[in-house]
Amino acid sequence: MSGAQQADLRRRTADQSEAPPSGVFQPPVAPPGTAESTEPKPTEIPESRRTEPSASFVPLPKAEVGLCATISLCVIGYMLYCTYRFSEDHRKQLNVQDLAPGWTLLGRKKDIHDIEWREWTKRMRTAFPLYYLGHVMLGAVTGRLMPKAKFPLYGLYGLASLTLCLGMRPAGVVLFQAAKFPLYGLYGLASLTLCLGWRPAGVVLFQAAVFFLLSRLRRPALIWGFAIVAMTTVYMEPGNTWHYNLLTSYAKYNLYMVTLTLSCLRGVSFAMDLCRETEPNPASYSLLDLLNYNFYWPILTSGPIINYHSFRQQRLSQDEAGLQNLPMVLWGLARLMFWFLCVEVFLHYFYIHAICVRMDIVGKASVFTLYGLIYAQVQFFHVKYVVFFGLGSTLARLDGISAPPQPRCVATVYQFADMWRSFDPGLYKWLVRYIYWPLGGSRSGLLRQIAASIVTFVFVYYWHGASHNLFVWAALQFIGVLLETLTRRFMRLPAVKELEMKYLSAESSRRLRMFLNTGPFVALMISNT
Repeated sequence: MSGAQQADLRRRTADQSEAPPSGVFQPPVAPPGTAESTEPKPTEIPESRRTEPSASFVPLPKAEVGLCATISLCVIGYMLYCTYRFSEDHRKQLNVQDLAPGWTLLGRKKDIHDIEWREWTKRMRTAFPLYYLGHVMLGAVTGRLMPKAKFPLYGLYGLASLTLCLGMRPAGVVLFQAAKFPLYGLYGLASLTLCLGWRPAGVVLFQAAVFFLLSRLRRPALIWGFAIVAMTTVYMEPGNTWHYNLLTSYAKYNLYMVTLTLSCLRGVSFAMDLCRETEPNPASYSLLDLLNYNFYWPILTSGPIINYHSFRQQRLSQDEAGLQNLPMVLWGLARLMFWFLCVEVFLHYFYIHAICVRMDIVGKASVFTLYGLIYAQVQFFHVKYVVFFGLGSTLARLDGISAPPQPRCVATVYQFADMWRSFDPGLYKWLVRYIYWPLGGSRSGLLRQIAASIVTFVFVYYWHGASHNLFVWAALQFIGVLLETLTRRFMRLPAVKELEMKYLSAESSRRLRMFLNTGPFVALMISNT
C-alpha cells in the first residue's frame, strides 16, 4: 500500500470516529453540574479531541509548503512596505494630535492614536509599576513568615493601590464588591485605593459585596440581573457621567472602567460557582475569599480573567511560595520587554491608527496598502494584549497561579471559532462555563447551539460597551462562527464524505479545506480591524 493510500485510510478512519463536533464555542470543560467539572490545563487536550496529527492532516510535499510559505512572506513583506511608504507620504496630512515626538534615538514622530496603548505606557512611566513590585515583595515576605495570611493581605493591598491611583470613591465601590480578607486581597485592595482613590475603589468593593450577598441566595437569575444592571450603569446615562465624575482624569477613568468591568466578571464567576456547590456552606466561599480573588493585584486592572474555581483550586493546591518560578518569571518579563520595544519602534514607522481615522487619506490607498493596514492593525492588537495580559500572568507565577495562555498569534488563526478560543482563552472559558454550557452548548442540538451562541455574543457586545461599532463587530463574529459551524456539519454528511473520499486524495482534501478557509481568514482580519 502506498503512502498516499495509507494516508487516505487514516483520514477515513478519523472522519468516521465519534469525536464531538467542534461547533461554536466548543468547550474545554465538563458540563456544569457534573461531579468533576474541571478545566484542563492549558497544555492539555481533552481526550475526545486527542488524535494523531497524521489522522487529521497528511503532510503536503515540502516543496509545495516551501513555495506557499515563500509567497506568503513576500506578499506580507510587500504589504507592510506599502503601508510604510503610505505613512511616509501622508505623514504631514495626519491629525496633529495623533502624532507626538518619539524617541530621540529614532528622530521620528510616533503614532499615539490608540488610547489603550497610550494610557498604558503613560502609567508605566509613573509610580504604577511600584504597585507590582510591592505585590512581589509582600508575597516574598509573607510566603516565608505567614503564608496563610498572604492572599488576604494581597486583597487589602490591591484596594489600597486602587484608591491611591483613582481616588477614594471609585476604590470604595471596588472594595465593597470583593468578599474575603486574606493578605493578597488586602494588598490588592490597598493598591487599588492608592492608585485610583477611595471612591472608585469603594464602587468596585460595593459591586463585589452585592455579588457576595446574591451568591448566598443561590439564585442565578438575581446574579445575572445585577450583572446586567451594573454594566448598564457603566455604559448608559446618567450612570456613565456619575462614574466619570469619581475620577480626576480620563486616564484614571479608563483604568477604572477596565477594573470595574473585569471585577463584574469575577463577581459572576464567584457567585455562579457557589450556586453549583451542593453543600450548604462550602469552604473557600467566604467574603474574604472573594476579596482575595477580586483584588488579586497582578490581574486586577488588566486581566486576564481567571475563573474562580480555577483560582480556588490553584490556591488550595500550592504548598509554598512560588519563588522557584523566579527564573521563568524573569524570562517572561524579558520577553514582554522585547515585545513592548517592538511595538514602540513599530509605531514610529507605521502610522496605522492615525491613518485609519482619516477616511479621506484611506481612500487614496492602493489595494496592497489597504491589506497592509488591516494586517498591521490586527498584529498590533495581538501584541498589545500579549503585553497587557502578560505582565499580570507572569507575576502571578510567583504565587503559583497559572493564568490562561497568552493570546495566539492572529496570523496563525484562520477561523472565527479558533480566534475566540485562542486569542483570549480566559474570557472564552468564562463565556463557555457561565453562558454557553448552561444554555445547552454544542451537545444539545443545532438550534440550542445557535441560541446559546446568540446569547453569548450579545453578552460580549454588551460587556464591551454596547456601542454601534461593537454591535457590528459582534454580529460579524457570530455570523462567521455560525457559517463555519454549518459548513462543518455539511462536510460531515455521509454523502459529502463519500464524494470527498471517492474523488479527492488526502492531499487534495487538505488543499480544498485550505482554499475554503481563505474567505473566513480575510473576513476575520477585516472584522477585527
